[in-house]
Amino acid sequence: MSEAVADLVHGPMRRGRVVAGTRLALYVTTGDPGRPAVALIHPDAVRVPNGILLPRAAPPRPRPGTPAVIGAGRVTVGPWCVRAEGSWAPPRAQGLLTGPVRADRCAELAHAAGPGGPELAGLRAALRADDPERIVGAGRALVGRGPGLTPSGDDVLCGALLARHATGRPTGALAAAVRDAEARTPLVSAALLRHAVRGECIPQLASVMADLASPSPLDVRPLLAVGHHSGADLARGVVMGLASVVSTCDCADRI
Repeated sequence: MSEAVADLVHGPMRRGRVVAGTRLALYVTTGDPGRPAVALIHPDAVRVPNGILLPRAAPPRPRPGTPAVIGAGRVTVGPWCVRAEGSWAPPRAQGLLTGPVRADRCAELAHAAGPGGPELAGLRAALRADDPERIVGAGRALVGRGPGLTPSGDDVLCGALLARHATGRPTGALAAAVRDAEARTPLVSAALLRHAVRGECIPQLASVMADLASPSPLDVRPLLAVGHHSGADLARGVVMGLASVVSTCDCADRI
């Protein structure tokens, strides 16, 4: 179980419901504004910062709307109960970089992520200018943009938030842009945005960001393998979030 949600799981009983499920994860509401969902994840799934690890033999996927109860050290979904045993600390972007971001590593990441759509131009320019008002407006325009449980716009915003945390830049404008995300995007994605606001991320992204200050070439393959598009979109967001600190590199212009 992720330490980011441990107090919810070990705290008083709270009612929730299943909101979505995939082959490797089941998402349950919590009623907590800062952590609106937990993810019950298969051992082969990406370890999201709100994850609770399932036994390998998981039951059939419950339907959305199935009642759930969280608390007292367990999560109950319909007739099925998972007891929380053990924990891990989700990676935090703060402190990942042990030196200045290298322009060549940033360029590698931009190349690996590939170009995004024209909808990213507003946020890219706002982040490069480090203009809080423009960042809020451009960020809001991306919330919920794209298909899936984690739309591309949300993944880009997560990446940008985490890059700002890692480089010590203010995150208030981006946090303001996603403040009402629960009303504008799937709850699964809104929950991950909440964790990104705190600097919590997946291990694949943490590994890439830590290497941005390294002389060694990046290994972006594990990150790009995340989801159908999420890994590439997270990478694009990171590159855009670095735009105001990597002045010698035009890598953000390639996203």
